[in-house]
Amino acid sequence: MGMAPRSNLIIVPPDRLDAFTATGVLAELLAFEAARPVHLVMHDDFVPFFVDAPAQLRFITHKRETGTMPGLRLLGEAMGHNWHRVISLTPTRLPFLLWARHRHYYRFASGGYALPALFATGKLRPPHIWTPDKLHVALPETLAPDTPLIVLALSENGRAVWDWRHYAELIWRLSDSVASLKHAHIVVLANRDCAQADLVMEKIPPGQISRFDDLPYAKQAEVMRRARLVIGTDRLAVRMAASLGSGLVLRLDRHENFEERRPYGLYIGQEAAEVARYVARHLPPVQSTASKDAKQKTEAGGSAMS
Repeated sequence: MGMAPRSNLIIVPPDRLDAFTATGVLAELLAFEAARPVHLVMHDDFVPFFVDAPAQLRFITHKRETGTMPGLRLLGEAMGHNWHRVISLTPTRLPFLLWARHRHYYRFASGGYALPALFATGKLRPPHIWTPDKLHVALPETLAPDTPLIVLALSENGRAVWDWRHYAELIWRLSDSVASLKHAHIVVLANRDCAQADLVMEKIPPGQISRFDDLPYAKQAEVMRRARLVIGTDRLAVRMAASLGSGLVLRLDRHENFEERRPYGLYIGQEAAEVARYVARHLPPVQSTASKDAKQKTEAGGSAMS
Protein backbone atom coordinates (compact mmCIF):
# COMPACT_ATOMS: atom_id res chain seq x y z
CA MET A 1 0.00 0.00 0.00
CA GLY A 2 1.60 3.27 -1.13
CA MET A 3 1.93 6.38 0.97
CA ALA A 4 -0.28 9.39 0.28
CA PRO A 5 1.53 12.01 -1.82
CA ARG A 6 2.93 15.04 -0.04
CA SER A 7 0.88 18.20 -0.55
CA ASN A 8 1.71 21.43 -2.32
CA LEU A 9 1.19 24.84 -0.72
CA ILE A 10 0.35 28.08 -2.57
CA ILE A 11 0.37 31.45 -0.79
CA VAL A 12 -2.01 33.66 -2.79
CA PRO A 13 -1.48 37.45 -3.17
CA PRO A 14 -3.61 39.76 -0.98
CA ASP A 15 -4.93 41.84 -3.92
CA ARG A 16 -8.16 40.66 -5.56
CA LEU A 17 -6.97 41.02 -9.16
CA ASP A 18 -3.63 39.40 -8.36
CA ALA A 19 -5.43 36.52 -6.64
CA PHE A 20 -7.42 35.92 -9.82
CA THR A 21 -4.21 35.95 -11.85
CA ALA A 22 -2.79 33.35 -9.45
CA THR A 23 -5.37 30.82 -10.66
CA GLY A 24 -3.05 30.32 -13.65
CA VAL A 25 -0.35 29.00 -11.30
CA LEU A 26 -2.75 26.47 -9.76
CA ALA A 27 -3.88 25.36 -13.23
CA GLU A 28 -0.30 24.74 -14.31
CA LEU A 29 0.53 22.94 -11.07
CA LEU A 30 -2.47 20.62 -11.46
CA ALA A 31 -1.52 19.86 -15.07
CA PHE A 32 1.96 18.90 -13.86
CA GLU A 33 1.11 17.14 -10.57
CA ALA A 34 -2.59 16.32 -10.67
CA ALA A 35 -2.52 13.72 -7.87
CA ARG A 36 -1.08 15.97 -5.17
CA PRO A 37 -3.43 17.76 -2.77
CA VAL A 38 -3.04 21.55 -2.75
CA HIS A 39 -3.39 23.86 0.26
CA LEU A 40 -4.05 27.53 -0.48
CA VAL A 41 -3.47 30.46 1.88
CA MET A 42 -5.70 33.44 1.00
CA HIS A 43 -8.38 35.92 2.00
CA ASP A 44 -11.66 34.04 2.41
CA ASP A 45 -13.39 36.05 -0.33
CA PHE A 46 -10.93 34.69 -2.94
CA VAL A 47 -12.09 31.08 -2.45
CA PRO A 48 -14.66 31.28 -5.32
CA PHE A 49 -11.79 31.80 -7.81
CA PHE A 50 -10.38 28.36 -6.98
CA VAL A 51 -13.19 26.25 -5.57
CA ASP A 52 -14.19 24.51 -8.84
CA ALA A 53 -10.64 23.32 -9.62
CA PRO A 54 -10.54 19.52 -10.18
CA ALA A 55 -8.25 18.76 -7.25
CA GLN A 56 -8.06 17.95 -3.56
CA LEU A 57 -8.03 21.48 -2.15
CA ARG A 58 -7.80 22.79 1.38
CA PHE A 59 -8.22 26.51 2.05
CA ILE A 60 -6.35 28.27 4.86
CA THR A 61 -8.24 31.57 4.96
CA HIS A 62 -8.47 34.81 6.89
CA LYS A 63 -10.79 37.81 6.78
CA ARG A 64 -9.97 40.67 4.42
CA GLU A 65 -10.35 43.25 7.20
CA THR A 66 -7.38 41.79 9.07
CA GLY A 67 -5.02 42.42 6.14
CA THR A 68 -2.29 39.80 5.95
CA MET A 69 -2.62 36.37 7.54
CA PRO A 70 -1.56 36.57 11.23
CA GLY A 71 1.96 35.13 11.35
CA LEU A 72 1.52 32.79 14.32
CA ARG A 73 -1.67 31.28 12.98
CA LEU A 74 -0.18 30.78 9.53
CA LEU A 75 2.88 29.12 11.04
CA GLY A 76 0.60 26.86 13.05
CA GLU A 77 -1.33 25.84 9.93
CA ALA A 78 1.74 25.26 7.76
CA MET A 79 4.58 24.19 10.05
CA GLY A 80 3.26 20.72 10.80
CA HIS A 81 3.59 19.52 7.18
CA ASN A 82 6.40 18.17 5.09
CA TRP A 83 5.48 19.95 1.86
CA HIS A 84 6.37 18.83 -1.66
CA ARG A 85 6.28 22.37 -3.11
CA VAL A 86 5.79 25.73 -1.46
CA ILE A 87 4.81 28.42 -3.98
CA SER A 88 4.81 31.96 -2.62
CA LEU A 89 3.17 34.79 -4.56
CA THR A 90 3.65 37.31 -1.77
CA PRO A 91 6.73 38.96 -0.17
CA THR A 92 6.85 36.65 2.87
CA ARG A 93 9.69 34.70 4.48
CA LEU A 94 7.36 31.83 5.33
CA PRO A 95 8.65 29.46 2.59
CA PHE A 96 12.11 29.54 4.18
CA LEU A 97 10.66 28.43 7.54
CA LEU A 98 8.90 25.32 6.19
CA TRP A 99 10.08 21.86 5.32
CA ALA A 100 9.69 21.52 1.54
CA ARG A 101 11.38 19.66 -1.27
CA HIS A 102 10.90 22.58 -3.70
CA ARG A 103 10.35 26.29 -3.14
CA HIS A 104 9.09 28.75 -5.75
CA TYR A 105 9.16 32.45 -4.95
CA TYR A 106 7.66 34.92 -7.43
CA ARG A 107 8.60 38.58 -7.53
CA PHE A 108 5.96 40.22 -9.72
CA ALA A 109 4.46 43.69 -9.87
CA SER A 110 0.92 43.89 -8.53
CA GLY A 111 -1.55 44.42 -11.36
CA GLY A 112 0.11 42.04 -13.81
CA TYR A 113 -2.04 39.99 -16.17
CA ALA A 114 0.04 36.80 -16.06
CA LEU A 115 2.65 35.08 -13.92
CA PRO A 116 5.86 33.34 -14.96
CA ALA A 117 5.33 29.65 -15.66
CA LEU A 118 6.44 27.21 -12.97
CA PHE A 119 7.94 24.60 -15.26
CA ALA A 120 8.76 26.47 -18.49
CA THR A 121 11.40 29.17 -18.90
CA GLY A 122 10.35 32.40 -20.54
CA LYS A 123 6.62 31.60 -20.61
CA LEU A 124 3.72 33.31 -18.86
CA ARG A 125 0.56 31.74 -17.45
CA PRO A 126 -2.68 33.73 -17.73
CA PRO A 127 -5.54 33.28 -15.24
CA HIS A 128 -7.71 30.18 -15.42
CA ILE A 129 -11.42 29.69 -14.74
CA TRP A 130 -12.81 26.27 -13.82
CA THR A 131 -16.44 25.52 -14.56
CA PRO A 132 -18.59 22.47 -13.77
CA ASP A 133 -19.58 20.23 -16.69
CA LYS A 134 -23.27 21.07 -16.36
CA LEU A 135 -23.93 24.72 -15.74
CA HIS A 136 -27.22 26.54 -16.29
CA VAL A 137 -27.41 30.28 -16.85
CA ALA A 138 -30.95 31.67 -16.85
CA LEU A 139 -30.88 33.44 -20.21
CA PRO A 140 -34.23 33.70 -22.03
CA GLU A 141 -35.25 30.36 -23.56
CA THR A 142 -36.24 32.20 -26.74
CA LEU A 143 -32.59 33.08 -27.53
CA ALA A 144 -31.29 31.20 -30.55
CA PRO A 145 -27.85 29.57 -30.08
CA ASP A 146 -26.28 32.00 -32.56
CA THR A 147 -27.81 35.15 -31.04
CA PRO A 148 -24.92 37.57 -30.36
CA LEU A 149 -24.45 38.57 -26.73
CA ILE A 150 -23.15 41.94 -25.53
CA VAL A 151 -22.04 41.90 -21.89
CA LEU A 152 -22.02 45.12 -19.88
CA ALA A 153 -19.82 44.72 -16.77
CA LEU A 154 -20.80 47.61 -14.51
CA SER A 155 -19.63 46.67 -11.01
CA GLU A 156 -16.99 49.43 -10.83
CA ASN A 157 -18.86 52.09 -12.73
CA GLY A 158 -17.26 54.88 -10.71
CA ARG A 159 -14.07 54.26 -12.70
CA ALA A 160 -15.51 55.95 -15.81
CA VAL A 161 -17.78 58.91 -16.49
CA TRP A 162 -20.46 56.83 -18.21
CA ASP A 163 -24.13 56.77 -17.25
CA TRP A 164 -27.17 54.97 -18.64
CA ARG A 165 -27.36 57.41 -21.58
CA HIS A 166 -23.93 56.37 -22.85
CA TYR A 167 -24.72 52.65 -22.58
CA ALA A 168 -28.16 53.05 -24.20
CA GLU A 169 -26.69 55.11 -27.07
CA LEU A 170 -23.89 52.58 -27.53
CA ILE A 171 -26.35 49.67 -27.76
CA TRP A 172 -28.42 51.57 -30.30
CA ARG A 173 -25.36 52.47 -32.40
CA LEU A 174 -23.96 48.92 -32.31
CA SER A 175 -27.23 47.36 -33.44
CA ASP A 176 -27.50 49.98 -36.18
CA SER A 177 -23.93 49.97 -37.51
CA VAL A 178 -22.39 46.53 -36.76
CA ALA A 179 -24.07 43.84 -38.84
CA SER A 180 -22.92 40.94 -36.65
CA LEU A 181 -24.48 42.60 -33.56
CA LYS A 182 -27.96 43.23 -34.99
CA HIS A 183 -30.67 41.83 -32.69
CA ALA A 184 -28.02 41.20 -30.02
CA HIS A 185 -29.10 40.30 -26.50
CA ILE A 186 -27.66 42.47 -23.72
CA VAL A 187 -26.43 40.89 -20.49
CA VAL A 188 -25.78 43.22 -17.54
CA LEU A 189 -23.39 41.96 -14.85
CA ALA A 190 -23.52 44.14 -11.75
CA ASN A 191 -23.86 44.34 -7.99
CA ARG A 192 -27.31 44.44 -6.43
CA ASP A 193 -26.92 48.11 -5.48
CA CYS A 194 -25.64 49.32 -8.88
CA ALA A 195 -27.79 52.35 -9.75
CA GLN A 196 -26.43 52.54 -13.32
CA ALA A 197 -27.59 48.98 -13.96
CA ASP A 198 -31.06 49.90 -12.68
CA LEU A 199 -31.28 52.77 -15.16
CA VAL A 200 -29.92 50.77 -18.10
CA MET A 201 -32.51 48.06 -17.43
CA GLU A 202 -35.27 50.68 -17.49
CA LYS A 203 -34.25 52.10 -20.88
CA ILE A 204 -33.78 48.88 -22.90
CA PRO A 205 -36.83 46.78 -23.95
CA PRO A 206 -37.25 43.87 -21.48
CA GLY A 207 -36.97 41.11 -24.08
CA GLN A 208 -33.63 42.49 -25.27
CA ILE A 209 -31.80 42.58 -21.93
CA SER A 210 -31.04 40.32 -18.95
CA ARG A 211 -29.48 41.31 -15.64
CA PHE A 212 -27.48 39.12 -13.26
CA ASP A 213 -26.43 40.44 -9.86
CA ASP A 214 -23.41 38.87 -8.13
CA LEU A 215 -23.39 35.96 -10.56
CA PRO A 216 -20.93 33.16 -9.56
CA TYR A 217 -17.65 33.29 -11.48
CA ALA A 218 -18.31 30.00 -13.26
CA LYS A 219 -21.62 31.33 -14.62
CA GLN A 220 -20.04 34.65 -15.60
CA ALA A 221 -17.50 32.61 -17.54
CA GLU A 222 -20.27 30.72 -19.32
CA VAL A 223 -21.80 34.00 -20.50
CA MET A 224 -18.47 35.56 -21.47
CA ARG A 225 -17.36 32.57 -23.56
CA ARG A 226 -20.40 33.15 -25.71
CA ALA A 227 -20.17 36.96 -25.73
CA ARG A 228 -19.23 38.77 -28.92
CA LEU A 229 -18.44 41.92 -26.94
CA VAL A 230 -17.65 42.55 -23.27
CA ILE A 231 -17.50 46.19 -22.26
CA GLY A 232 -17.64 48.03 -18.96
CA THR A 233 -15.74 49.27 -15.94
CA ASP A 234 -15.31 46.10 -13.88
CA ARG A 235 -11.59 45.27 -13.99
CA LEU A 236 -12.02 41.68 -12.80
CA ALA A 237 -14.79 40.99 -15.32
CA VAL A 238 -12.77 42.19 -18.30
CA ARG A 239 -9.74 40.17 -17.14
CA MET A 240 -11.99 37.14 -16.99
CA ALA A 241 -13.38 37.84 -20.45
CA ALA A 242 -9.91 38.31 -21.93
CA SER A 243 -8.67 35.05 -20.41
CA LEU A 244 -11.73 33.23 -21.79
CA GLY A 245 -11.25 34.50 -25.34
CA SER A 246 -14.41 36.61 -25.64
CA GLY A 247 -14.80 38.16 -29.10
CA LEU A 248 -13.79 41.70 -28.11
CA VAL A 249 -13.09 43.09 -24.64
CA LEU A 250 -12.99 46.83 -23.90
CA ARG A 251 -12.64 48.41 -20.46
CA LEU A 252 -13.86 51.93 -19.75
CA ASP A 253 -11.70 54.06 -17.45
CA ARG A 254 -10.87 57.64 -16.56
CA HIS A 255 -7.12 57.45 -17.01
CA GLU A 256 -4.64 55.12 -18.65
CA ASN A 257 -1.57 53.57 -17.08
CA PHE A 258 0.79 53.35 -20.04
CA GLU A 259 3.04 50.87 -18.23
CA GLU A 260 0.34 48.18 -18.21
CA ARG A 261 0.34 45.52 -20.92
CA ARG A 262 -3.34 44.77 -21.11
CA PRO A 263 -4.93 41.77 -22.85
CA TYR A 264 -7.93 43.97 -23.73
CA GLY A 265 -8.74 47.40 -25.12
CA LEU A 266 -8.99 50.46 -22.89
CA TYR A 267 -11.12 53.52 -23.64
CA ILE A 268 -10.79 56.93 -21.97
CA GLY A 269 -13.69 59.20 -22.83
CA GLN A 270 -17.45 59.61 -23.09
CA GLU A 271 -18.23 59.24 -26.79
CA ALA A 272 -20.48 56.24 -27.45
CA ALA A 273 -20.15 56.92 -31.18
CA GLU A 274 -16.35 56.59 -30.95
CA VAL A 275 -16.66 53.29 -29.05
CA ALA A 276 -19.11 52.00 -31.67
CA ARG A 277 -16.60 52.82 -34.43
CA TYR A 278 -13.87 51.04 -32.47
CA VAL A 279 -16.04 47.93 -32.10
CA ALA A 280 -16.92 47.96 -35.79
CA ARG A 281 -13.19 48.05 -36.69
CA HIS A 282 -11.94 45.45 -34.22
CA LEU A 283 -14.76 42.93 -33.69
CA PRO A 284 -13.62 39.57 -35.12
CA PRO A 285 -15.82 38.06 -37.85
CA VAL A 286 -18.41 35.52 -36.82
CA GLN A 287 -17.10 31.95 -36.90
CA SER A 288 -19.25 29.30 -38.50
CA THR A 289 -20.26 26.29 -36.38
CA ALA A 290 -17.92 24.08 -38.43
CA SER A 291 -15.00 26.46 -37.82
CA LYS A 292 -15.70 26.53 -34.07
CA ASP A 293 -15.85 22.73 -33.91
CA ALA A 294 -12.56 22.45 -35.84
CA LYS A 295 -10.90 24.99 -33.53
CA GLN A 296 -12.10 23.17 -30.40
CA LYS A 297 -10.81 19.83 -31.75
CA THR A 298 -7.43 21.42 -32.52
CA GLU A 299 -7.21 22.94 -29.03
CA ALA A 300 -8.22 19.62 -27.44
CA GLY A 301 -5.54 17.83 -29.46
CA GLY A 302 -2.94 20.40 -28.42
CA SER A 303 -3.91 20.00 -24.75
CA ALA A 304 -3.63 16.24 -25.03
CA MET A 305 -0.13 16.54 -26.51
CA SER A 306 1.16 19.09 -23.99
